[in-house]
Amino acid sequence: MLSRGLIEFLLYLLVPVVLLNFFRSRGKKDSSTARRKRLTGGDYVFYGGLGLAAAGYFASATAGQPPNVFKRLGASPLASCDALREKLELYSERHPACLPAGGIAAAYEKASSDFAALEYYRGSECGRMDFLIDRFCAFPADRDVYLKFGEHAFLGSISSDFGPRGQTSRTQKPARGQQAETIAASLPDIGFVLYTVTAQAFTYLPAFVLFGLLTTPLATTGFAPSRVYLRPWGVTMLCSLLAVDMYWLLIVPTETDQRQTRLATLWLISPDSSDPALFYADASEHTRKILIAACLAALTFMDYLTSSRQTDLQLLMACLDEQADLLASAKNHTVLETAVLLTGRLRDRLVTQWKQEEVVRRELFAEPDFKQKYEQAATDSKSRQWVEANAPAALRSFDIPGY
Repeated sequence: MLSRGLIEFLLYLLVPVVLLNFFRSRGKKDSSTARRKRLTGGDYVFYGGLGLAAAGYFASATAGQPPNVFKRLGASPLASCDALREKLELYSERHPACLPAGGIAAAYEKASSDFAALEYYRGSECGRMDFLIDRFCAFPADRDVYLKFGEHAFLGSISSDFGPRGQTSRTQKPARGQQAETIAASLPDIGFVLYTVTAQAFTYLPAFVLFGLLTTPLATTGFAPSRVYLRPWGVTMLCSLLAVDMYWLLIVPTETDQRQTRLATLWLISPDSSDPALFYADASEHTRKILIAACLAALTFMDYLTSSRQTDLQLLMACLDEQADLLASAKNHTVLETAVLLTGRLRDRLVTQWKQEEVVRRELFAEPDFKQKYEQAATDSKSRQWVEANAPAALRSFDIPGY
């Protein structure tokens, strides 16, 4: 099981490696790094899109807290049913707009056969909170489920119309000596888990889609020629967050007392300084959005630092472009010399220049030191062998007769 000591040990191993690689890459010059160019419109779209997405996740985490009946009423999750109903009456007096049309129904009114439960529970905020309090009083285990999975998962999983239900496999216990007959009985929270996992996946979905669109080959610019190779990093980071999120959802116990005693540190950030082990659903959703925002910000920073690095293929294509320009220049020079040799006056001037260069060349090679160093350099670089081997083919490419 993932524990605090294991996480700290992994962090201690990871941090020195990251720092060493970072400073090593900063200290040496890499020939594969392209010359830094100015930002283009595509770069502004990339950085602006990731920045706005990170800001949106952060704003949603800080401003859009998930609904919680205990926090709205200002009551403890461990409060008795009578205390919760008193809090509900005080809340309805301060917020009369949340009341149903006929006010909060009494217990005998709800027991009546002609009581419109659907309209009452769905028609107002106070009606919905009254329904939750009724459920917590009828089924004490539902209070733990509500605190772990949240209000949306609780209401969306138990019933689509807020109708009553009997005891489920969570509260039903097989008789002594009997085994559970269904898989659902052995997994009492499977409905809540599936609903919560789906909601978590939809929370990560905008980040996946946006980052995938911004790292397509069309997003490659002169400032960031290798931006498309950042996609595996982004997918790995987001998938790791999603996997850890689901892992915590599966291993964290549903019972509130076990969460408080067995999980002293959940590595969760509470939106309002409440106990993360107690209000697990609120803290996990808040932490999830904060981490996604931090992941998008980190990917933006990584792209700015590393996207100018060119791959081997990109370097090869740049070399081919340079060689094509050099070959074109060499061919143009040969054509120009041919045109000069076909003109009498220009040919005489060129011959005179060649004779002057030949005189200078003989004077230079008359010095033993220079001749020795020249011969040594030609031997070490194998330039003479390369010229002798490739000269005929090069001359034939220029359509020079005799080759």
